Amino acid sequence: MTTIKTQVTQLVIHSLPAASLPPPENAGELVLLRVKQIPLNFYRYLYSVGRPHHWTSRCLGDKELAREIHAPNVRLQVLYRDGAPAGWFELDVGRAPRQTRLVHFATMPESRGKGLARYLLSQAIVAGFEDGPSGLVVETNTLDHPAALPFYRKMGFRPLSVREVTTIGFQETDAEQDPCTTSLPRPA
Repeated sequence: MTTIKTQVTQLVIHSLPAASLPPPENAGELVLLRVKQIPLNFYRYLYSVGRPHHWTSRCLGDKELAREIHAPNVRLQVLYRDGAPAGWFELDVGRAPRQTRLVHFATMPESRGKGLARYLLSQAIVAGFEDGPSGLVVETNTLDHPAALPFYRKMGFRPLSVREVTTIGFQETDAEQDPCTTSLPRPA
């Protein structure tokens, strides 16, 4: 493990778009399912898509991870394409007053380039407004995919703030082990 400096942009969307996007043509059979009490190993499999971008916030032991993702305010949905996971998102509803947070959003590598991200994010936005918050907030940083920030903006999110943070990052030598199966130290 190492520490890395990154710039975090927080964005918000205050209302639902006029219409959600339809599924892309020729995408195969798509099914979006809300998952209750997701098995920890399956969550870790989905979460592993963020490893190249140094996602570490869910690199927790079993008890801590279960406490986070099985909390009543956390909602997780998985998009399946022809029976296989194609993407997913995690929402945190109401932890902050009148606000829902899009905690994680990702498409699986083998499902990229098929128009699924736009469809999945439009579904995440709809799900994010189910409880009537005043806004849906998401954060992205300079370690995420370079298209993430322009993508969120194109989908209607507007920047709220930008801040510099130091986070834990993976090194190539970490590839032999799965650091997301145990607790990680946090930078001071």
